[in-house]
Amino acid sequence: MLPFFIKACSLAMNEYPIVNSHIDNDLDEDGYIQRYVIKHDHNFSIAIDSPDGLTVPGIKQVQNKSVLAINTEIKELAEKAKNGGLTKADFEDATFSVSSVGNIGGRYFVPTILRPQAAIIAIGQAHKTAKYVEDLTSADGYRWEPQDSINFSISADHRVLDGATVARFSSKMK
Repeated sequence: MLPFFIKACSLAMNEYPIVNSHIDNDLDEDGYIQRYVIKHDHNFSIAIDSPDGLTVPGIKQVQNKSVLAINTEIKELAEKAKNGGLTKADFEDATFSVSSVGNIGGRYFVPTILRPQAAIIAIGQAHKTAKYVEDLTSADGYRWEPQDSINFSISADHRVLDGATVARFSSKMK
């Protein structure tokens, strides 16, 4: 499901482009950001569990790729990571990070922003939850039914992104 989430993030960035920004490392004398840069291309770092530990190569220009193309690129990057074939170019120019702990059983975690990016999303494992729905045939008019769910968390640098913008981006992504 990771390629779908990656594409959904990219589509949401069309409406909230500030999420796809970088912080200029030249801080003022008090340590504050002087400017940030909104990036045109959606170049996403993706977390890959490799024999040497976690690595974060990137998928370039996600905005121009289909879900199937993204899936193919994830597989290629994972194979390169497994075989030690990642190059410097695989790590350059990332503008946003996507981390998925769902494939190893995680549901929740707080992702850490990969500077100079302004945000990262962490996607948990798919699971069933109970949803209370209206049912006019039952005695009290409601019943519980299973619902597929996935939790995700977004960490954002609040020097660039306010919580309301991140919440709206999240809703758009969903």
